Amino acid sequence: MDSLNATALASGMMFGAAAGPQVLTDPQYGALYQQHCGIITTDIALKWSTVRPTADMTPNWTQADALIGWAESNGILVKGHNLAWNEYTPAWLWTASTAGPDYGTLNVPIEDAKRFFDQHITETVSRYAGRIAVWDVVNEPIEPAHGRADLMRSKTWMKVFGPDYVERAFRRAHAADRDAKLLMNEQSLDRMGCEKNRIAFLALVDRLLGRGVPIHGIGFESHLTLWAGVTREGVMWLLEELRKRGLEVHISELDIASLGSSNTALPATTTDTALIDARVAEAARSYLKDVLSFPHVRTLLTWQLVDKYSWLISKGQKRPLPFDDTYQPKPMAFEIERALQNRRAG
Repeated sequence: MDSLNATALASGMMFGAAAGPQVLTDPQYGALYQQHCGIITTDIALKWSTVRPTADMTPNWTQADALIGWAESNGILVKGHNLAWNEYTPAWLWTASTAGPDYGTLNVPIEDAKRFFDQHITETVSRYAGRIAVWDVVNEPIEPAHGRADLMRSKTWMKVFGPDYVERAFRRAHAADRDAKLLMNEQSLDRMGCEKNRIAFLALVDRLLGRGVPIHGIGFESHLTLWAGVTREGVMWLLEELRKRGLEVHISELDIASLGSSNTALPATTTDTALIDARVAEAARSYLKDVLSFPHVRTLLTWQLVDKYSWLISKGQKRPLPFDDTYQPKPMAFEIERALQNRRAG
């Protein structure tokens, strides 16, 4: 098949994927990215636990430098992921638990945590200014299960700053690189039964815009789960509301979990790869037809490219990505290609 990014560019978009160290150590995998990706997002290379493994805040840039250098040498843009998330924080900073209201314990004085937060964002964005074009500044701020009235996630930075951590993160990032495009990334915006997530997320967006916060776009994760179902009505509503607000949208983490026990999912025991591929392709076709109908959806990223490197494999899912373990395109890849072609034709 032709380059997915070349096809995307012809329709006014970009195509890419999350990338980890496998693109450096697996030559076939790296070649697949070189063929199909115009942009990568950094997976875990720039997350707190990777960059700040020790309490003295000494940074470890090894993974990020290698990945970004590889991308630059291949003419691929980089999206940094992420600067502030209430999950995936190092053990020296936060001990997670299942008990509310904080769902964990801060392991350093609050004043130190505030300083570390500012330091991390400023140092990280400044280091890659001019090299990272786009940042997921804040990741997954919404979690209704945590019981807050605003439905925000009640962990790490919420404990340190309260809800103002989101605004603080955007302003720090913007000060460090005024040319970078700054996004807020969120999960479950596509799911049935998650109306409250979409409403709370849009309310947060409006609070930020109302305060003049430099937010330029939204990451619509799109980890589609066929057991949970996808709501066309909810997706179209939220995308239209974001369009009205002048915000760019990235489909930022697309993959498809096809096995489950409800809705259109296949039984977890399914082994028929053709059936799995058909169900995944059908879901991709339906979803992409809807989301790519919006001109402010400018980037489409899958979460890795090849099945064996997907995080979903460890969760019992099968064949969730566009390419199989022999690096060949599957029906999902051809549906992505057709969706991008149809956007151009439309």
